[in-house]
Amino acid sequence: MSTPIRSLVLGLLAITCAGALASAQTPVRTAASSDSLHVWLDSLRNDPNGAHVDEQSLHLGHQTVAAGQHLTGDIVAVRGNLDVEGTVDGDAVAILGDVILHPGSKVGGDAVAIGGHVRNDGGTVGGEMRSVSAFSTAPAAAAPPVSTARATWRLLSLALGWFVVLAVLGLLTLLLTRSNLDTVAERIRADFTRAFLVGLLGEFALLPALVLSLVVLAITVVGIVLIPFAIIGFFLAAAGLLALGFLAMSYVSGESIMERGAASAPVRRAPAGYVLLLGLSLYFALWVVGALFTWAGVLGALIRLAAAAVTWAAVTVGFGAALLSRGGTRAHAPTPGPLAPPPEQDYSWETPTPVTGVAAAPRRTPVANPKDL
Repeated sequence: MSTPIRSLVLGLLAITCAGALASAQTPVRTAASSDSLHVWLDSLRNDPNGAHVDEQSLHLGHQTVAAGQHLTGDIVAVRGNLDVEGTVDGDAVAILGDVILHPGSKVGGDAVAIGGHVRNDGGTVGGEMRSVSAFSTAPAAAAPPVSTARATWRLLSLALGWFVVLAVLGLLTLLLTRSNLDTVAERIRADFTRAFLVGLLGEFALLPALVLSLVVLAITVVGIVLIPFAIIGFFLAAAGLLALGFLAMSYVSGESIMERGAASAPVRRAPAGYVLLLGLSLYFALWVVGALFTWAGVLGALIRLAAAAVTWAAVTVGFGAALLSRGGTRAHAPTPGPLAPPPEQDYSWETPTPVTGVAAAPRRTPVANPKDL
C-alpha cells in the first residue's frame, strides 16, 4: 500500500471517530475536518499509485451502486461495504469494509479495500484490485511547539554534559599523559598561526584520507578483512587528536587568564587541573549564555553562532598542533637564532702606541753580527 493511501486512512479514521454524520447517504464533510481532508487528499493525488478521490466521493456506512446505475467519478464507503452492481467510472474504495463486485459490474479505476477485502464475483476492473490491512491507530498529531523554557533547558543540559565529559577526559589526560598535553600546548604557544592552518587542512583531509586508506586495504584479501578495524581505528585516532588538541588549547587559554590575573596581583602557580578547567569554562560559558538567551530569538541564535565559531577555531588550532607534534610525541624544536660573534682576542700584552685604540705590533730584537764582536 502506498504511503498517501495510508495517510488517507489514518485521517479518515480520526475524522469519523471525532463525529462524522450518521446518515448513510450523507457525505462525510464537516467544518472541523475540511482542512484535514484537503491535506490527505492532496497527498493521495500526488502519489502515482494512489486512488484519486475527492471529498464529494466520501460516504459513511454501507454503499451500493445499483444495477444499471452509472456513477461518474469515485465512490468511497467509510466504515461499511461497497456493493458494485452497476458501473463506476472512477475508483471504488471501501474503508473498514469490503468491495464486492457483482456479476456485470464495471469499475474503470482501482478497487481498493482498506481494512477489508476485494471480492470479485464476476465484475471487471480497469485498474488494480488491492486489499490493505486496517490501521488501529489514528494519525499522529503534530508535535506541539517546544516551549522556550524547555528549549533553554535542553541547550543548558547539552552544554553542561559536554563540559563534564571533557573535564573528566582532561583530568585523566593530565594524570596519564601529561607530557603529550604539554607538548601540544607548547606547539600552540610557539606557532599559533601555523597550527590553525594545519588544523584546517587536516579537517578537510580527514575524509579523503579515510577513503584512500580503504582503497589501499581493498587491494589485498587480508586488507579487505581489516577494513572494519581500520575504519574504527581511524575514527578513534581522529577523535583522540581532536580531543587532545582542544584540551591543550583550553589549557593554554586557562594559562592566559591566569597570567592576566597575576599582572595585577602576583599569585602562586595554580595546579594544572585548575588551569585546564578554567580554560574549558571559558569556552562553555559562551554556550551557557547562548542557552540563557534562547528567549531572545535572533540574538540568542547569534550568540550560539559566535560560540560555535570560537569553539571551532579552538578545536582547529588544537588539532593542527596535535598533528604537528604527532599527538604530543615530538617536541617543538626552537628556531636557531643568529650566530654569536667570535670572542675578541686579548692584545693587552702588546706594547701600546700613542694612537688610541690601535695596538702596536711586537718589536723584533736585532741579532748581533759576529764580525762586530
